[in-house]
Amino acid sequence: MHTDPAAIRDDFPILDRTVDGTPLIYLDNAATTQTPTPVYDVFREYYEHTNANVHRGIHELSHEASVAYESAHERIADFIGASGGLGEIVFTKNATEAVNLVAYGYGMATFEPGDNVVVTEMEHHASLVTWQQVAKRTGAEIRYVRVDDDGHLDVDHAAELIDDDTAMVSVVHVSNVLGTINPVREIADIAHDHGSLVFVDGAQSVPNRPVDVEALDADFLGFSGHKMAGPTGIGVLYGKRHLLETLEPFHYGGEMIRHVTFETSTWNEPPWKFEAGTPPIAEGIALGAAADYLDAIGMEAVAAHENELAQYALDRLTARDDVAVYGVPAGEERTGLVSFNVDGVHGHDLSSLLNDRGIAVRAGDHCTQPLHDSLEIPGSVRASFYLYTTRAEVDALVDALENPRERRDAFVASDRFHDRFADHYQDPRNAGTLADPTFTKHSAETSCGDDGEFFVRVEDGVIEAIGFESESCAVSTAVASMVAEALRGEPITAALEAETIVEDLVGDAYPDLRRDCVRGPATVIQSAARDHLDGGDPAAVRLADTPNVGQTD
Repeated sequence: MHTDPAAIRDDFPILDRTVDGTPLIYLDNAATTQTPTPVYDVFREYYEHTNANVHRGIHELSHEASVAYESAHERIADFIGASGGLGEIVFTKNATEAVNLVAYGYGMATFEPGDNVVVTEMEHHASLVTWQQVAKRTGAEIRYVRVDDDGHLDVDHAAELIDDDTAMVSVVHVSNVLGTINPVREIADIAHDHGSLVFVDGAQSVPNRPVDVEALDADFLGFSGHKMAGPTGIGVLYGKRHLLETLEPFHYGGEMIRHVTFETSTWNEPPWKFEAGTPPIAEGIALGAAADYLDAIGMEAVAAHENELAQYALDRLTARDDVAVYGVPAGEERTGLVSFNVDGVHGHDLSSLLNDRGIAVRAGDHCTQPLHDSLEIPGSVRASFYLYTTRAEVDALVDALENPRERRDAFVASDRFHDRFADHYQDPRNAGTLADPTFTKHSAETSCGDDGEFFVRVEDGVIEAIGFESESCAVSTAVASMVAEALRGEPITAALEAETIVEDLVGDAYPDLRRDCVRGPATVIQSAARDHLDGGDPAAVRLADTPNVGQTD
């Protein structure tokens, strides 16, 4: 079974739009897929004919909304093979909330010193950081399953880490960077042999391949609607019914209660005890419509189409001497994405060049900083495909990689940027390390694939010397040079105004698309100065130790 992108693209009007007059080629589907007309028509139909709050309303609109909302739970249960029906399907706002619900409802209630939590090195921050924080708060140990050089989980290592003290194993079904389809059932069997529960991150699998939660023997599984042709603001937590019945609620309020007195409260049955307040009614109904749409195409066909495009992209990218591709080898089935870097061109600069040709990709660490650290790269460019992506669009992507360094230099030197950007990028001031810095500050906390570091020596309250090293994009490198030049010889307090200094130097003479690249270096040096003035440790303070939990792919 195969998909025919040409036959379904009419269902996605956004694919007909242009970017600055250039036809859009949308290759950022691992972050968010587009939504077909039959799905977003559900919103208009709901708000035109059915809009009302669900449950307990003794009137026709409330009844109709309740039935439709409950039916959406049943539809999603069927979509992922959950035989327990709506009692095993909790609607959340996204996959991140799903894992947090389990981590706090179960982990915070049961983990204790001596327990351990096993996660993988390829986990999304939504899982990795959540389990990390719950482990810290409960005294549990966190352990990480290695990823081998070919982008596979080391299952033997997992078997070594999982023991009778393992309280939870969290495993991503499909890597959002490497394209790896992990052997979830094998890992679940190991975990269950030791009495551990298993949480599966299905954000990158449920949208693009058949997923049967019972065949996987997942105790819990989370995913998001916006990655499967559905709306934003809706996610799903699947849980085995007996586990949801014992799981503590994460949010409190209306709908999730059964009985309330001034002294105590009791909870509703699953899934309602986890859906406090007015739920995402229209979004949930639309998610059910997305499942209908995908099933009509066939999830086997979606998976086959994505793999075919990924293999084709791998073939074309690996034929280039200046491209490094990450993940499982060509020929091995993978999900529909390819992560890569072009030699000598930072991902953000490459993304800008591609955007000029209407091609939307994602550049950065894709909410997997530790994984990129293990690959020894600050970030990568990710092209991700979906059921409407064509082979011609893959060709357009690869063809757009020609002469990237020359085009990058021309881009920075164009009239879209202040002249200072090209000047400081081509001739950076104060580049390099300092022998005896008073403090340093690393930029890895930007989580965007930038990697740079400031070195500052302060004498009598004055910045006597300042230097920087950068593996960042051309824009951030130029700004780091501007900041270093402007601050040398100035009081350390001047660094607290670094953002204003940059604004004074370049104003708004840069594409708004690159505003974070412009602001990043100033934010880093401001934070460094603040730490220093507040008496923080002058030795290499790294904000990367406190990653941003709220990021999305």
